[in-house]
Amino acid sequence: MPTTFNNNYLNLIEKINNFKKYLKCQSFILLARPKDSVYKSELAKKQFIRDLNFIIEKGLIFLEIPWNDNENWLDLMSDLRGKFPHLQLGSASLSNKKSIDDSIKLDLNYSMMRFWNKDLYIYSKKNNYLLIPGMRNIKDVKDAISCNCCMIKIFPVSNKDILLDINNFNQISFIGAGDIAINDIRKFKSLGYQGVVVGSKGYDGEKFDPKIFEILKSRKLKDK
Repeated sequence: MPTTFNNNYLNLIEKINNFKKYLKCQSFILLARPKDSVYKSELAKKQFIRDLNFIIEKGLIFLEIPWNDNENWLDLMSDLRGKFPHLQLGSASLSNKKSIDDSIKLDLNYSMMRFWNKDLYIYSKKNNYLLIPGMRNIKDVKDAISCNCCMIKIFPVSNKDILLDINNFNQISFIGAGDIAINDIRKFKSLGYQGVVVGSKGYDGEKFDPKIFEILKSRKLKDK
C-alpha cells in the first residue's frame, strides 16, 4: 500500500510520476457515484463510506468521486480524505475553476475532466494541480500536447476517432474510460492504454463486481 504524504507539498511532475507509478501497480481507477441519498442522509453517507472502506482494505489504490457543487460533497470528500490518507483520491467530471479549487482545498491527488478544456487545464497547471483531460479526437490530443499535457483520458472509448491511434503518441499515458468493466482491463492494456476507469460496472452504488476483489487479491500476492 502506498505511504501517506501531503499532496500539497509535491510539485506537478512528482504528482504525475506518483500517479503513473501507482497505475503500474493497479491499472484501474474505481469511479464511485454516490446516490442522491448519500448527500441527504447521514446514514446513507456512513453506509457509502463503509462500502468504500471494505474495498480499500482489500487493497484499492485509486478512487474518484464525481465533483458536486455543494457543501455535502465537500463534507463527504473531506471525510474520505481524512479516513484514507494513503488513498489516491480524486474528483471526476470537473467543469469549472471552482471544481479545481474545491479539489485543491481537499488535498486530492488528481482530478479528471470529461472533455478537453484548455483554459481549465492551464488553470490547474498554474495551481500545481494534476488534472487529466478527457478527449476522443486527434485535434484535441495535439492541442493538449501543445500545453505539455502528458496524461490523457480517452472518453468515451467507444466513440474514439478512428484516425486516433494512441500508439502514435508515446509521450502520453492514456487512460480509457466509458462503460468499461474489470474484465476489459487486459484488452485495453493490449491496445496501449496504461489504465482504465471502471464506473458503474465495478460499483453500482450497492455492490461491487466480485472480479475486483480477485484482482486486488492477486496483486497482494505478487507484493509478498
